[in-house]
Amino acid sequence: MSHRLRFSTRLLYGAGEIAVSIKNAALNQFLLFFYVDIVHVSPMLVGIAVFFGRFWDAVTDPVVGYLSDTTRSRWGRRRPYVLAAVFPVALGFYLLFAPPTWSELAVFAYLVAVYIGLMTVFTLYATPYLAWGAELSDDYHERTSIVQTRALFGVLGSLAGASLPVAIASRFSNAREGFAVAAAVLASVCLATGLLTGLGVREQRSVEPPNRSWQHFRTGLLQTFANRDFRHIFGVFCAMTLVVSLGNAVQLFVIKYWLGLYDFFPVIALSFGLAFVASFPLWRRLSQVFGKHQALLYGLGMGCLVPWGWFVVPPGNALAMVAFAALGGASSGAVTLAMSSAIDVIDFDELQTGERREGAYFGIWTLGLKTMSALGALLGGAALWVLGASGAEGLDAATAWRLVWLVGPLQVAANVFGLLMMRRIRWGHADVLRLQAALAERRQQRGQVAG
Repeated sequence: MSHRLRFSTRLLYGAGEIAVSIKNAALNQFLLFFYVDIVHVSPMLVGIAVFFGRFWDAVTDPVVGYLSDTTRSRWGRRRPYVLAAVFPVALGFYLLFAPPTWSELAVFAYLVAVYIGLMTVFTLYATPYLAWGAELSDDYHERTSIVQTRALFGVLGSLAGASLPVAIASRFSNAREGFAVAAAVLASVCLATGLLTGLGVREQRSVEPPNRSWQHFRTGLLQTFANRDFRHIFGVFCAMTLVVSLGNAVQLFVIKYWLGLYDFFPVIALSFGLAFVASFPLWRRLSQVFGKHQALLYGLGMGCLVPWGWFVVPPGNALAMVAFAALGGASSGAVTLAMSSAIDVIDFDELQTGERREGAYFGIWTLGLKTMSALGALLGGAALWVLGASGAEGLDAATAWRLVWLVGPLQVAANVFGLLMMRRIRWGHADVLRLQAALAERRQQRGQVAG
């Protein structure tokens, strides 16, 4: 693909990330908190429900990736799934935050059923959407621009998903009613932005999907792990996702019951998101000067320092918490380089296998991340239960402080592990350019043969 991608196309594609980020932010930040602190369900039951939902989500990702890779339609390989799934995604999101007033076990069953349903249709939306982005451009640096554009819209979605539930619910005397209204608003935004991407972006590369059997599918899954650099990146972010998921599960309890800043949470989320976006030029510049992987090492090193902020932010000090959140957002901006590097890895796979398998790669990628996310949610619920939290009453300050000791050191350890793994990856910009030249020559030869 030799032409430059239109800026409007990047914007329209990136808008689809808003639905992904709203769902992820709202569920990661509030689902456990909502059902434990507001609906009054046991944290262990909620953790189990979330585990099953996210694990099911993880298992279906490679299957949907395979289906997307092999789909034939006049709309393309990815677009039909995005358009078909966005409506049920919006409905399922609303239902998740509008549970009936049943008994604890009945609400638990409702949560399991609705959550698994939402995760199923969300996979049909998100996996083809991510694979679609990998096909928009062959340019090394433009891929980073695509990922950062998507991440920019992701921040907007994350800010909405992380701040609106508290901001809206605080205006209602009944918190359950407030969360239901917030869910309706966010579901409408998910629907609108998903349709904007599905209707506004055409698939850029004309690829004739090969006829593949399920045996080929299983073999393809094994081939992804034969890629050494993919294994390293995959392992790093599986470990990091486990710790991040655990942190997301318990941090709102810490903010409310230890720091006493629950009503200030929308501002905390805003400071994180703005710093995340503001860091993009820095990480892009570091990537251009030193290469993506070296720049990512700097981000992981910065990430080793950030978790210690939980131990130094005084209770009730909103300014210190905002500064801590901004530092975390700036260090997290480096994650865009990791996603861009994952796309480069797919090019290496194409050179070896002769096939484009974005769906399979992103299916495996999200399989690992969501499995770790499921485990983190389960551990978060179990930790609250072991420390004495119940669905009938809130935490005390001492219990919330023990949660800080649970999360902080694990986050540091994950970033140290990431540093060690990323140092094993040796290829950089020059290697990718040579690879893409070889791929371009191969595609040209195929075109001449076909002609």
